[in-house]
Amino acid sequence: MKFCTQCGGSLAADIGRRTGGIVCPHCQHIHRRHPRLLVACYVRCGPRLLWMRRALEPKRGHWAIPAGFMEQGETLAEAAARELGEETGIWLPPDQLELYMMGTISFISEVYVAFHAEVPTACCSAGEESLDVAFFSRDELPWESIAYPEANHSILQAYDDIESGHFGRYHCEMTPEKNRLDPIAER
Repeated sequence: MKFCTQCGGSLAADIGRRTGGIVCPHCQHIHRRHPRLLVACYVRCGPRLLWMRRALEPKRGHWAIPAGFMEQGETLAEAAARELGEETGIWLPPDQLELYMMGTISFISEVYVAFHAEVPTACCSAGEESLDVAFFSRDELPWESIAYPEANHSILQAYDDIESGHFGRYHCEMTPEKNRLDPIAER
């Protein structure tokens, strides 16, 4: 951010120690830095899960679950459906996505919301942000080429859910001190 949204004045690059944001030197408005909202889609076809090989840094060339950042004016499901379509060529209506996992990744200041869905065929195609897309079973997945192995507990849970035929809901908490995925009790 280079200009104040309140007065239009140029913003200094320094971050206020007490405020946790950039303070406009002209009007004193505090521009806070907020976490980014990451949305993802766990899409299955039979016993396989959809993966995309990243075309962008970070982790270019590594495999990841289709994901990206929410944009202005989108609902969570709309953002997840858009990212899924852009990266894999699978365009699903947002109301076909079911809430699956949510949580925080505090060390990169992100909030994570994931959905799951099922497709009848493994028809997919790489988009601009992906080098390749494919459905992999747990045994077929190239585990040594996973982009974010710190999230493997979520991946293992997805494969467990595929095998059991029941998708629960989960809360994930990733901090420098812990990395947990806990089921959310259903009422």
